[in-house]
Amino acid sequence: MAIGTFVISAALVATAIYLIMEMDQPFSGPIQISPAPFQRALAELKQ
Repeated sequence: MAIGTFVISAALVATAIYLIMEMDQPFSGPIQISPAPFQRALAELKQ
């Protein structure tokens, strides 16, 4: 029972760390978003 809980906890922590690192750079990597909406919003704010 304790070993299963430890394995599940370790998997959840590893997944959380992976997602945090992946979302830190949204314009590159396996999970990407387009920079176009951000650039349009930035252009509007500069006006």
